[in-house]
Amino acid sequence: MSNEDVYAKQYQYTNVVDMILSNQYNKPEHHTAFIDARTGESLSLYGLRRLTGAFHAGLLRFGLKRGDAVCTFIPNNIYMAPIYMGTMSAGIAISPANTSYVSSELQRQLQISNAKVLIAHPSNLDIALDAAAAVGLPQTSVFSVVRDPKQRVNLWSDVFIDYSQPALSPIPLTHQESVDTTAYLCFSSGTTGKSKGVITSHYNVISMVMETNNFAGIFQMDPPPNKVMAAVIPLYHFSGVHRFMNSGIPQGATTVIVEKYSVRTLCETIQRFKVTDFTAAPPIIIHLVNRPECDEYDMSSLQAVGCGSAPLSPHIIERFKAKYKVPLTQGYGLTEMSPVITYQLPEWARPDSVGRLAPFMKAKVVDPSSGRELGVNEAGELCVKGPNVTQGYKDNPEATANTIDKDGWFHTGDIVRIDEEGNFYVVDRIKELIKYKGFQVAPVELEAVLLQCPHVADAGVIGIYDEAQGTEIPLAFVVIHQHLQQKNKTELETTIRDWVNARVANHKRLRGGVRIIDAIPKNGAGKILRKDMKAIYENQQKRMSKL
Repeated sequence: MSNEDVYAKQYQYTNVVDMILSNQYNKPEHHTAFIDARTGESLSLYGLRRLTGAFHAGLLRFGLKRGDAVCTFIPNNIYMAPIYMGTMSAGIAISPANTSYVSSELQRQLQISNAKVLIAHPSNLDIALDAAAAVGLPQTSVFSVVRDPKQRVNLWSDVFIDYSQPALSPIPLTHQESVDTTAYLCFSSGTTGKSKGVITSHYNVISMVMETNNFAGIFQMDPPPNKVMAAVIPLYHFSGVHRFMNSGIPQGATTVIVEKYSVRTLCETIQRFKVTDFTAAPPIIIHLVNRPECDEYDMSSLQAVGCGSAPLSPHIIERFKAKYKVPLTQGYGLTEMSPVITYQLPEWARPDSVGRLAPFMKAKVVDPSSGRELGVNEAGELCVKGPNVTQGYKDNPEATANTIDKDGWFHTGDIVRIDEEGNFYVVDRIKELIKYKGFQVAPVELEAVLLQCPHVADAGVIGIYDEAQGTEIPLAFVVIHQHLQQKNKTELETTIRDWVNARVANHKRLRGGVRIIDAIPKNGAGKILRKDMKAIYENQQKRMSKL
């Protein structure tokens, strides 16, 4: 697959919204597409289609045009789908922001995306308004997805939804326009600590959904599946968008929206709505295996469960399958992949693997130092090509060039091996990113915050694996200023941890704690030696286990 013909195949859809609303199984218009697990409010296919077209028209009346962006700052909500779809229908990019962002992080996303509209939630409107003001976005361009009790901003639908005006259909795109027009602009942490806007085109999404669903025979099932899915992962994360909107709606699924996860809320949702499918990160699967309150609920409606963001241990997979009597499959991907690289089907799933390559992609494993292509079961960096792969990062040619080589191969930064049957195994990570529950955390970003703390003279951050949560968590090593050497070290470590946690998003908090050491290991050029820090951590753990 040359770089030129990656985008050669043409599909019957060019605007992603036409594909999402294609109703492959001819479900009736009153079919429920989304239900709010907490309130019971629902949205039918007809309501979804109507809101999508009305929001498209409302954005144009507000002055937005093709090439602009709408940023959302919203926890899971049934109106995310029509907001996303109405935006893309108009040829405008939708840029979902992580709801745990602090103002400075949201400011960066607003600036890079060049968002003309920001839709937030009463719970984070103060942050939204502060970020908007900092980048010059007027308060009249900030809205709330539900009515704000403090009346700080307008409700989005009061301004954009006017059923007396004609709704608009998705704008037609040529094949090349589908390749070139941004549908989603999700953000991903970089190794430099600065988030990057991942360009995902209409064509990227269409190829991902059509090829995956056709290969798995999803659109050919007879009788059609009667899926009820629980959206427990965030819909601002591309894996959530893919599963419950891009793929779920054309499959005719009913998706139950869980605004905020707790293991009890998930179990209640499964029992009440007879959920058949859901996708989760490893910590949720571990909760379902270990937490005794799960035994209080009827989970017999479950038919299939997926897990992504990080590999699960085979032991947990087997315990889950034994307890719930349903297949548990894993996948592996990146936002840059729209988002899938590998996936599993139950008939050939291996518990120690993350699956096999998506059928429309090409992959190779190379030696990270020499670039030499490696063979079966040899571990090296995974490089991929495919119609679902991003063309790069918005306004960041340096990051794009560092990730996509001159031959069009995307370098994932992950060390994998591939066995004789084509099963992929994630072995390690070249990139220094910490993966916390599916979210990427850049150590250098936390180090920059730590160095602003008045107690800290130097700092280094690593990821450590937390067995109980089934995820990596950030741990900081710090050197304190000389005048603090006589202070209580434990109290200082707690103070520094709390100081940092108050200044970063929830997923970036120092859950691994802070440890004071004499010096941060570095090479001659001053680069932090993270392997040496991990060795320090492991030695400390060994000493503690002997006490």
